[in-house]
Amino acid sequence: MSSDSSVEPEQLVTQADALLDIHDNISRVIGDLDLPIEGFRDEYGVWGNAESAFDFESMFRLFLYKEVGGYSQQELAERVERWTYLQSRFGLDRPPTQQALSHTKRRRFSRRLRQFIRDVAGGIHEVAQEAGIFSAELATGDTNPDPSEIRESRQPLHHYVDNHAPDVIESLLDSVVPAFDTGRAANAKHDDRTVWEHQTLMSLMDTAGTRAAYRSFNKFRSDALHHDTHTRAVKKLGTPADYQYTFTDYSTTETNRTPVPDWRSIATTIQDQFSGAVERMLEPIRDGEMFTEPVVAAIDVTNVPYHVSPWKGEDDIEPSDERVWVNGRSKVPKPEYPEMVNGGQEDGVYEFQYATLTVVGRNTPLVLAVEPVRHNSNWEGDDGDTSSWAEVVDRLLEQASELVDIQLVMADRAFDGHGVFHVLDQKHDVNYLIPKKTDSKRLRADAEKVSEDRELKSLVEQDASLYVQDDTAYVDVESDETLGENGYSHDVTFMHVPADRKKWDTSPEREIPYALFVTNRSDEISPMDALGFTNRYSDRWDIEIEYKMITPLVPSIASRDYRMRFFSFVFSCLLYNMWRVTDHSLKMVISEAWDDYGRGKHERRSATLLPLSDYLASSIVLLFGRGFDPPDAAA
Repeated sequence: MSSDSSVEPEQLVTQADALLDIHDNISRVIGDLDLPIEGFRDEYGVWGNAESAFDFESMFRLFLYKEVGGYSQQELAERVERWTYLQSRFGLDRPPTQQALSHTKRRRFSRRLRQFIRDVAGGIHEVAQEAGIFSAELATGDTNPDPSEIRESRQPLHHYVDNHAPDVIESLLDSVVPAFDTGRAANAKHDDRTVWEHQTLMSLMDTAGTRAAYRSFNKFRSDALHHDTHTRAVKKLGTPADYQYTFTDYSTTETNRTPVPDWRSIATTIQDQFSGAVERMLEPIRDGEMFTEPVVAAIDVTNVPYHVSPWKGEDDIEPSDERVWVNGRSKVPKPEYPEMVNGGQEDGVYEFQYATLTVVGRNTPLVLAVEPVRHNSNWEGDDGDTSSWAEVVDRLLEQASELVDIQLVMADRAFDGHGVFHVLDQKHDVNYLIPKKTDSKRLRADAEKVSEDRELKSLVEQDASLYVQDDTAYVDVESDETLGENGYSHDVTFMHVPADRKKWDTSPEREIPYALFVTNRSDEISPMDALGFTNRYSDRWDIEIEYKMITPLVPSIASRDYRMRFFSFVFSCLLYNMWRVTDHSLKMVISEAWDDYGRGKHERRSATLLPLSDYLASSIVLLFGRGFDPPDAAA
């Protein structure tokens, strides 16, 4: 939006002063003002958003009323909805929501127009006070001080954040938590929200399991949720409603134990509910400038240690036990060892493994999808299954694509494979950027050429054909209609670029390390374009930082039941997302209050306002305030 209006704010203030002699009501005055609407253009338009399709002049008057009265956007939305006469006076056909107000201010009002409205409103406020109009429509005080006033009063920005954070967190909890449904009876003693509060406490207590959380917090409650109730609720959530147990389920179950559904059914059931929760999170942030689609996404894998050996001790081995050879030693596997535990890269390391797809780059980093990783381990012999990376990527994209539009996917070298490339390009039609191993004579020759040529900054090979072989995991070459002759899938581009762009010294005594990347981008990529494009790969580090925050939130539990294990990791991802969305919402609140906070369309993501530790502390306070009895009452 731009302005070529020659009308000064003082002219509108003079109008208002004259109208105050006729009306003693601020909304009537603003409704009758002759606004210079022709001097301000709504260049951003409505963007196809029905919720923001309000008349531009009506919103002009509404925001002028907001500033004169000193209302917040939420207060304004509630006031206009409650008092329908305001809709009539400002020419509105319905009350706008807080989201519509935010969209209008950020997308349709330029900085110059916002400043114009503030200047006019300040003048109207003064003349109204001079005229002795102190109706309820004139709120006292300034609820939106500018940064210079904050600095002069020595009020830190974090005080403003602290005042708003509890309401944001509480609202998010109310919105997100119902997405997880245990399916228990409506008359259950403890509702689902109490179950998820207990799960939250497990995460916040740093490696505490469900029993420890119960022991630690039941002293503050007169009617605490028992840890057995929590365990049963999670198991019920992770069991498909229509799951039919088979003889195989019972044959692998210990005596007097209810069988556990297969891991694929458990994962799908919990994933569906996680996706529902993420969709609810995205609703309040989609319309703001701080979240844009299509998004850039990163895929990676993290591990949660399991500290139980898969091998029997010498004293437990029976003569009839079948032995296997591992690293030159004879061992006997435990019969009931959790099938989803994978052997780590180091001998004696055992862990559950999970892949995630996360939004990275400018947008708020959110985990959109979680997928278990299943590898056949040496203690399983030939009986174990293995998830191919192509299958993992496919399932992640299936989940995430239901939530957002994805433009580019980045992953590390572990995902370098024709099956992965084929799934991304042909099945999901997204671009990818993945480091490539120099696993052919031609690629090794190119790597040597670019390293030895002192004048060459980068080397790009365009339109290289990618073929999928008959033995490619997860891809059915015979029935896949997207494959052409000889298993042709699509064209790729190889890019040899400096591994460290600071080392562009081409003197003979210094060698420059090079990295090889592959992409399916269809447009022509020049050597200089390759340098800029591959530099975006650094955004993938968001997912590494994410894991450092999520894994400490995974509680330590003794259960081998995969419903408990997978849900604990997924719920920790949910807590991480809730922190990110809370921080995003606070940034929107701050940017609405102070125009010089916030970010332009092409600027990087702004710094975190609310540290994770503060979010967790606030969550505990809210849980105590709502669900716990005060210590003296319990005594």
